[in-house]
Amino acid sequence: MSEQPQHQGTILIYTIHRVEPWFKYLGQQMGFEESVTFSDIRGDADISITDDFYAAYKRAYKASATTSSLVDQKAMTEIIARCRLLRWLQPRRAHAMVIAMAAVIDALVERISPRAVLSFPIDRYIMDILSRRAQARGIPYYEYTTAPFAGMSMLLHEGRLLTLDIEPDPATVEERRSELTDPLFKPPYVAKKTAYGKVKFLKTFGYFKLRGRFFQVLSWLKCDPLGLHYLDAQSFLGHKPRLSDIRYDQYIDPDWVDRLVDFPPQKRIAMPLALFPEASIDYWVRDLGLVDYENMLVEAAQAYSDSGFLVLVKDHPLQFGFRQLGLLKRLRKVKNLVVLPYEVSGNALLDAVDNCFVLTGTLGLQAAMLGKTAVVTDNYYTNEHDFVIYRSRDEIPALPRRTSAFRMKDPISEVQTRLVHDLLKGCFDGDYSTFRNFEPDNPSSGATELGRNMGAHVAALLEREKVEAAR
Repeated sequence: MSEQPQHQGTILIYTIHRVEPWFKYLGQQMGFEESVTFSDIRGDADISITDDFYAAYKRAYKASATTSSLVDQKAMTEIIARCRLLRWLQPRRAHAMVIAMAAVIDALVERISPRAVLSFPIDRYIMDILSRRAQARGIPYYEYTTAPFAGMSMLLHEGRLLTLDIEPDPATVEERRSELTDPLFKPPYVAKKTAYGKVKFLKTFGYFKLRGRFFQVLSWLKCDPLGLHYLDAQSFLGHKPRLSDIRYDQYIDPDWVDRLVDFPPQKRIAMPLALFPEASIDYWVRDLGLVDYENMLVEAAQAYSDSGFLVLVKDHPLQFGFRQLGLLKRLRKVKNLVVLPYEVSGNALLDAVDNCFVLTGTLGLQAAMLGKTAVVTDNYYTNEHDFVIYRSRDEIPALPRRTSAFRMKDPISEVQTRLVHDLLKGCFDGDYSTFRNFEPDNPSSGATELGRNMGAHVAALLEREKVEAAR
């Protein structure tokens, strides 16, 4: 049982399928008077919004509505453009889904009147709308995710780190600095070493093809044909791979190391690909021109190539079996560009270059920690001092010049300490991976610790915001 509440108010938690019991338990441990979970899947969580959504959807679809009192034209355009599902649907349907979801979520937020809303980082239109409706009512929306440090977590809002006015312990800063600069460092979410090849591709492709068919039937049985959980698995979505993408090896350069000799390290730039579609592209980046990821990436590669750089492209290890060949085909047409094998590690990629171009990926942080020029968009680890930051697609043509001109202003040890220090101001102890194999009747001590520390962090953020509002 939870202890007596330490913090006033209710926490409203949007949860996704299969982690609902874990998120519900975390909410109970956070120390607030009440925690309420809700879901868009029928039968999940304390509250399911499915039936209310379909009632509102039918009204909006029948009226061919394109906006509502809660969603103006600008918001509608953004919500659809950023969602990995809606941007592939027929416009009338997408508009009706957004209008209906906004109405249902707004009514729920009004009824619950929470002190804060909590979920994972936004990666779907439902969470986007939830964030917007909470913000419209002056309610903070916190996005929970794993920190780059082992055994730690953090809260974000649109990819920006939510920090407290605390001074991290110097010994902890040094310990975590050593962790991030370890030559074998990998972010907690990166998969263990695996064997890549066409057999693995076929297994991955076949599994998700069957999963899509199963989810389609399940959506019919559950009378939920517009459920994002089910539609997101369908192969009609434009970003899904095809069987012909098994020929990925035709675009990989096994002898990429031989290309390095013609370019000094300062004229080599790493361009690690991100998961796509993925939260950090769709919802952390403000400029929709940058959200147009593949076209933007080709433009950036061409700009660096034209400026005399060797561009080293490496796909994300978790993207294997999901990447369409269209992007690799376009990139390979760029002069002075090589595509590295999947087996090459991120650390090996950074060892080969003096520069790294990403949007929000962790390799941008790793590059800066190694004293390399990291060209990135605003996100949880950046500052104006240690990075080349770009915020618009219009800035891409000038990035090669800015990259060449950039110099670290401080010794690398100071840079490393500053980056770790600032990150720790937004982190707290708690293991994100406790959702795996979570048993509601036998919760792990790690899940208990995570919930309590998360509650303390949320309460401190709320108190700070209250003080700032009173000034």
